[in-house]
This record gives sequence, C-alpha cells and structure tokens, in this order.
Amino acid sequence: MSNRFTGDKRANLKATSSRRRVLQTVGIGAAAGLAGCFGSEPDDDNDPSADLPEVELYGPDGDRIAPTIFFDQGDDTHQDIASQIQSDLEKIGVDLQLEGKTQLIGDHFGSEPLPGEDPEDFEYNPGLFNAGPPDRTRTVSDWDMLYGIAANSYPRTPGNTDTFWLKDSGTNAYGYVPEVDMKGLYEEFRNAETEAEQQEYLNEIMGALTDELPANFMSESLRFWGFEERINTSDEFNLYGYSPDWINRYRDDQTVGGDYVWLTGNQFNEAYLPEQEDVNSSYRTGLISDTSYAVDTNDEVFPLFMDVEDSGDGEVWICTLRDNLEFGTDADGNPYGQMTAEDWVFQIENVHGVADDAADMWNEDLPPGQPEEWVDVENVEQTGELEFQIELVEPDPLFPLRPILWSEYCYPRALYEQYAPDAEALRQSDEVQEFTWTGNLGAYTFEDRTPGQTGSFTAVRNDDYYMREHTDDSNVQVMDDAWADAPYFDQFQFDVEAEQSTRVERFRNTEADRMELPSENVQEFQEAVDEIRVEDQQDPFISFLFFNQRSNGSILTRERDGREAIARVVDKETITQDIRRGQADPAVTFQPTWSDWYDESAVDVYGIDITEDDIVAARDLLRDNDNFTLEEV
Repeated sequence: MSNRFTGDKRANLKATSSRRRVLQTVGIGAAAGLAGCFGSEPDDDNDPSADLPEVELYGPDGDRIAPTIFFDQGDDTHQDIASQIQSDLEKIGVDLQLEGKTQLIGDHFGSEPLPGEDPEDFEYNPGLFNAGPPDRTRTVSDWDMLYGIAANSYPRTPGNTDTFWLKDSGTNAYGYVPEVDMKGLYEEFRNAETEAEQQEYLNEIMGALTDELPANFMSESLRFWGFEERINTSDEFNLYGYSPDWINRYRDDQTVGGDYVWLTGNQFNEAYLPEQEDVNSSYRTGLISDTSYAVDTNDEVFPLFMDVEDSGDGEVWICTLRDNLEFGTDADGNPYGQMTAEDWVFQIENVHGVADDAADMWNEDLPPGQPEEWVDVENVEQTGELEFQIELVEPDPLFPLRPILWSEYCYPRALYEQYAPDAEALRQSDEVQEFTWTGNLGAYTFEDRTPGQTGSFTAVRNDDYYMREHTDDSNVQVMDDAWADAPYFDQFQFDVEAEQSTRVERFRNTEADRMELPSENVQEFQEAVDEIRVEDQQDPFISFLFFNQRSNGSILTRERDGREAIARVVDKETITQDIRRGQADPAVTFQPTWSDWYDESAVDVYGIDITEDDIVAARDLLRDNDNFTLEEV
C-alpha cells in the first residue's frame, strides 16, 4: 500500500517528528555543583555590571517582570544553575522566580488549548507536546523558562533537528513560530547534492536559531559513568554509537552469573513502545527486547532483528529478519508465534500510518505510532516470510542512519488487532504494560517494576535469547562467539534513587554496578574510590534553556528582544566551568564540537566572555522595545 500522506499533509506531518530518541533529561546526576553557592552576591572583580547602575524591568502593565524558571529539583546542580541564571538576569532588572519540579519531560514539557478553544479550528495541531498555535494554547504548567532537558542534535543526520524548530513540530512545546522559512531551509538541506551545499543550508538554519532564539543553547558534555571496578566495558563504549552491552558487560570473567544494578535518578515513563518518548525509558525496554538494528561507532548497520540493504538505487531498501524470532504471549498465555515480515508490514502500514486507510483502523485522528516519523516512506511490501522492502518517496542513501527504521521495536500483529480500534486500551493493556509479548526477543525477560522516586525495573536472564543461535550459522549475519552465552548476568535491575546525595553515597559504598556521575564527584571517583572505574562517553544531546512563547509565557520570553537580552547575560562559562566543574563546555550551536557539521562561524555567540558592553547591549534592547520600561534604582 502506498503512503496516503501527500503534498501539504506529508509536509505537515514531517514537521512533527517522533518523540522517541528526541529528548532526555540533563541527567539527574549528570552534573552536580555546590548547592547554595551560586546566585548569591556577585564578586565585583568578576562582575561585568559592577560599574553600571542597578535596574528594574517593568512590563506594559507597569508590573515588575518576574518570570518563573522550572528546574529539576532532584539535582543540586540544576538549582545552582537556576540560581546563577537568576543572578545573571538581575543585571537587566529581571526578578526571576525559581521553582524546582520533578518529571520535567513527563509532567511539564507540553502544551494544551486555552479554555474555550477548539483544536479542530487550529491551523495546525500535531499533538505530542505541541497543542497548536501559541496564541491559542498554553504550556501545561506555568513556566516561562525551563532548564533540565537536553535535545538530540542528530550529528549523523542533522536534518532531523527540524523536529524542534518548525511551528507545527510535535516536539515544539514552547510555541516557537519561525520568522524565516525554516521548513524551506530544511528541505533545501535534504535536497542539496553535495555536503558543502548541505553545510551552507545548515549554517543558515543555525544562524537563524541564534538570531530568533526559540531556546538558548546552554552546554554540551561528555557523560561520565561510574562502573564497579570489576565490570567490563569496551573501547567502543566511549564513542558515539552502539557497542553491544550483552557481550561486553560482565564481572571479572566472561561467564554467566550474579546480578547487575544500574543506579539512577530517572523514573520509567513509557511502556507503549511506538510512542516511547525518552531515552531513560528505552534503557529499560532495551533489556527485554532488541530492535531492528543498531548503528555502530563507524556509522555502519549492526544487525539485531534484521539486516537492511540498499537494492541499488537508494530508494528501495530490503529488510531480512532473523529466522528464529519468537514473540511471547498475550495476557492469557496464548502464544503469538514467530515474528515474520507480516508483523512488520502490518505495524508500518497501520500503526505508523503508511497505508492509505491506516487512520480508519483507530478511534483517534492519527494511528498510534508516530506516522509523522514515516512520511518519507512511500510503500512497504512483504516479499517473503522473513523479508519485506521499504520504498522511499525519494532516494536516500543515508536512510538506515535516520531515526525511522533504526532502533524500531515490533509488536505482534495479533496484539494490535486484539485492541483495535481502541488505541488507549492498547496502550494500557496488560500485554503492553507487563511486556508479555517479548518472548525470546530480548537478552532479559521482564520480572517486575515499581513506580516512584525510589522504584525499580527488574529483568531476569532470558534462557531463550534468539541471538545465541547465530554464532555458528545465520540467515542474516554470524555473530561473535561471545553471543553464545549472552547475557552474562542472571538479573539486571534499574534502581531508582531520586535524591542525589543518597544515590552518590550508595554508589560510593558500591551498592550498584553502574551510575551516571555528578560533575562534582567525577574527580573523587577517579582518584579516591578504588572500587569504581570512571568512563566517559560522547553524547549527542545539547542542553537548552527553553523559552515559553505561548499565551501564558512572560512578555520577556514571548518578545524576541527579551530572549536576546536573556541570552546576552546568562553566563555559560560560569555554569559549565564552575558549577559543572569543567565537565561540560558552553554550547553555541546545535551540534556538538565533535560533529562533522559543527561550524561556530555561522552563529551569533552568546554567554561567552561576557563584558560590560554585553550588559549594556542587553539593557538597550529592552529600553528600545515598547513593551518594557527599564528603571535605574
């Protein structure tokens, strides 16, 4: 069946993108500073505003400008960073209010129609985090700035960053409406014939983002992981890309036995995999089911369930499944049987929306599987019991590297048919919530989970893991002998400990095998905790200071001059070098410095080497804007 989304419909859906792999928290424990030591009285020797008069900023109604910033209350660093931003904004007369919250992605990063507004009348209403036009919607919580969420820069395929910067993007919770033709620039990027031309268009995009400032790029960093000293990793672990944990993770010798505990501050959010929105949830579900394939540190396909090959023109891609993939059962214990190409074609057509009539199967406006992620797929066809082919709208030699089929889970066709047309019943079904369907698809089998800030997610070794049978012979790819006994632990548990100080102390006492380390503790664990080994890892996520441009946002964040004034005075160097102890670097564009697409010359740089002139320029922006009054005090 061909894709029903053509013309404007395809363009609109393309803008919404998928939440999966898009966002992650600026890890609880990814950075930590000195609680209470920042945002206090400034040191005049280092304060660029020391010789300037103090000011207060007022809005058009005569009230003091006092926006609210939300930050993650579970991380001391986030409070320190929010306090530093508060201190920085005092230089332009802003009285910033601090509010610590939990579950930023799950509870606060989203929007909704204003009371009395009918979404059916909206110009666009993609769903996900974006409820529609900013003047007819509001954020679900009353924040004006939000710190604590990082966004995927897609360093392999930066065209996928459009999910953040189009007005009708599903990830656009903050209500950004570009002044430039952002959609056109992304199309030009995709259609460019050479990398040099692509770089030119990407530079235009990045330049526009630092001119219009829908958000302030804050920092990029390595991630620092602590491992119990006897736990093995691999050289590839430190790079961006897949390194197979199931053969590389063991204690002392590569033999089966023992338990493995990953200590974290992040809760599990989403069990329904076609709409899984965050990295932290995918860490858990990756235990109990592999995915289509991974992309390794050399940007090459690493087959898991399948291999994917170009038929020769970059437009048709042939997918071949391994021959021993078995689903589990429904909630009553009835087996779903073998995973075949039929399951994949059904999911792609009817859940991801490639079929003409996909929406007719469900009681919601769109199929419950992010159809916007699949608009580049024209057709999917089963060509054998274990083979199907995907035809693209236009040739794309980088298709396997794009977040479409890559890292895709698959449910049994019978599971979808059991609950259709009720999409919400499917999401909340016992099969989905208890993972009864996973069979031999994962290295581990789900055992139990407990929600909350001290919850857990536990899985036990899967004795039937499919990959063990592919070390001698395989219809897809013969695997390293180490897969014959993988995985190497009897039990794998995510142990949630929301309070950072408690989490660090527990890890210091080796109550876990892995934890993401706060910046303030990295050196300690490197030098003084013999039982822990520290590994760093390249991270494609850039942390943002989001600005609310919806109807309930402060006039300061809704006005472009206000956003630039903020960006001019927020001191990224203090945040990264002092609060984050040099374990992060200031971000000035939406690519990490190690990306082939990084080009600092294309953007306006803010927050680096701030001088008195920067403070004066920020104040002048506000003085010259009729919405603001800046008074000396």
